[in-house]
Amino acid sequence: MASAAVESFVTKHLDLLELERDAEVEERRSWQENISPKELQSRGVCLLKLQVSSQRTGLYGRLLVTLEPRRCTSAAVLPSNSFTSGLCICDLTCD
Repeated sequence: MASAAVESFVTKHLDLLELERDAEVEERRSWQENISPKELQSRGVCLLKLQVSSQRTGLYGRLLVTLEPRRCTSAAVLPSNSFTSGLCICDLTCD
């Protein structure tokens, strides 16, 4: 009986996690369609015009990449952001 309760708990939470992920994907899609990339950057949602400045191997063989703003951007320092591993990096060309 305890096994059924655990299975029910796991199933319910997997469904809730899927709903949460779908809502986050839809929110990001809405932002991309309705808000300019420069505004998204000022909100800390995305980082524009980056280039790889270095890469090396870290613990457990993980690839560590250091990003910096491209030369064509006016800001030499990256804006405040919530950039973490696992996000898609899209290449945007200079204006």
